[in-house]
Amino acid sequence: MNVNKDSRIQLLSRSVVEKIAAGEVIERPASVLKELIENALDAGATYLEVAIEDAGFSCIKVADNGCGMGAGDITRCLQRHATSKISSADDLFSISTLGFRGEALASIAAVSRVSVTSSNSEEGLGYTLSSEGGTLSEVVPAQHTKGTTVLCQDLFYNVPARKKFMKSRKAERMAIMRLLEQVVVSFPSVHFTCTDEGKRSLDAPQVDTPHMRIAQVAGAEFAKKLIHGTGETTDMSVEIYISDPQDARPKPRYRNLYVNLRRVDNDSVTYAVREAFSRFIMSNLRASWFCFLEVDPSRVDVNIHPTKQKIKFDDEKALFSFIFRTVHSSVAGSIDVSDKVISKIEEGAPYPGKTTEYYFKKDYSGSSGIDNTVSKGTGDSIVPKQTPDTVNYSSSNKQPEKLQQTSLSFLSVFDGKEFIEKEIAKQKDKNVELTHGSFNLIPCYQLHRRYILAPIKNGVVIIDQHAAHERILYEEALEDIKRGRSESQRLLFPVTFDMSPAEKEVVLSCRDYFSALGFDVQDFGGRTIAVSAMPATGFMKSSDIEEAVREIVLNLIEEKDKDLMSGPEKRFAASFACGAAIKFGQELKQEEMNLLLNNLFATKNPYICPHGRPTLVRISLEELSRRFLR
Repeated sequence: MNVNKDSRIQLLSRSVVEKIAAGEVIERPASVLKELIENALDAGATYLEVAIEDAGFSCIKVADNGCGMGAGDITRCLQRHATSKISSADDLFSISTLGFRGEALASIAAVSRVSVTSSNSEEGLGYTLSSEGGTLSEVVPAQHTKGTTVLCQDLFYNVPARKKFMKSRKAERMAIMRLLEQVVVSFPSVHFTCTDEGKRSLDAPQVDTPHMRIAQVAGAEFAKKLIHGTGETTDMSVEIYISDPQDARPKPRYRNLYVNLRRVDNDSVTYAVREAFSRFIMSNLRASWFCFLEVDPSRVDVNIHPTKQKIKFDDEKALFSFIFRTVHSSVAGSIDVSDKVISKIEEGAPYPGKTTEYYFKKDYSGSSGIDNTVSKGTGDSIVPKQTPDTVNYSSSNKQPEKLQQTSLSFLSVFDGKEFIEKEIAKQKDKNVELTHGSFNLIPCYQLHRRYILAPIKNGVVIIDQHAAHERILYEEALEDIKRGRSESQRLLFPVTFDMSPAEKEVVLSCRDYFSALGFDVQDFGGRTIAVSAMPATGFMKSSDIEEAVREIVLNLIEEKDKDLMSGPEKRFAASFACGAAIKFGQELKQEEMNLLLNNLFATKNPYICPHGRPTLVRISLEELSRRFLR
């Protein structure tokens, strides 16, 4: 066939093709580690040792005690589409292994310097094969125990443009630790270790159950509060561990789905868990969960995503119903129903908090009637029993205590920051000392333990207590970080708690930021963090330290709102503000509301929180008059 010399279409070279293919599979250092671990597990390894340097860019090493490879297999292992896990197209419709495409090692070899040493005998004799940018060396004999060791060095050395767009070393190291957490949980019979820059960051010996492995990764205190549920049909079974409704959070720590031991994402399962759990708690709260689903491989398509991160089921509706029923019955069956329902929380009632006890109510409709008959495991909805820390909106003979109104310095009128500055200037001109109560005073009220209501000159203002406190803490945190240190309050006894390896990595890498905000954070060994000092200002108590630190870490891990918080200082300050701010459901005294509002209107931007949400809503008298048709 004659080729036109003016043709613009050309065949790419093998080197370019391999780099393009590698870009689909190898997104970051964590992608390399994922592929190497999956190969080791498919080889039947019971011991797996990981070592990384420079967040995986300089070195990623994975050694296992699996079946190993002989001279013939090791010659082919770095070639494209070479695999022992499938042999025909029909096998793609019934995948039972973690890896199957034969692309992983070849893709890794195309963008790094790789050496593979393996042995399939007990005699200590193995073979080594090296590759540099996809160029293979000769296979040579080497000493090696039964199993395989893969060493990946200088990742992306030959594709500098790709390396340029990687995240920070801290973010990449965090991604590796999160990957290890996810993989480790589904293989409790395998002993995992990880060394980061020569320091042991993970050691998870073999255990008997997934629940015990969750305790190793997430901490015993977290694991012992999980609700265990199981379900089974003719073609699938599930085992799920889900947090108690009392431990629900707006940002849960874990949402891990494992299908035939493969860590994947699936919207149907995630939505089913969320919908079932929402029957027991407010809709803005979420549960942490670990779901282990066993299903016929022929009903699952794991070949829809280059990194095998997402999968597709042949009947998503049946899957949703199955997971929903399992979660709902498991949570319902675990709730204490020893007492009778004594009240009903109306729509919009405050978040009950940790002291709330949960009970069933035989009605989803939200009717005002109360059914005092309760039974366990019936799938009924629940409502909280009121405790001293929960507002009771039902009728009661007890009269509410009379509120003592206290001063609210800025609330004479409301014209924003300009008004405050003018008012302060007036007081200074009159030589009046600016103390608590120096302005005209009017009362303020807390609504549903969420919002603060205060009358102003031409209407009313409603303030979101959490968002307002976030703005205050955010600006204070930025100033503290600039100064390098905030006032601290030493604790008589350090607060200690366990964290996952990824969470602990975040805390230790951000220790300077924590110190600047008044925390004294120390490595207590193992998975434990010790906090011996906390910020001296604000509303934080020693009992709030653990939750605040965990929420800071979650915000940093998720790395949201990058456009609003471009620098690391701003991201950390915003994460600290979110974690340490007053929460919905927290009751405030008049003095605390006064302090909160005064501090809010002393900030540079009192009208939005660090994440861009409004802190207050103003309703004018004119608008109120229109609403009442006046």
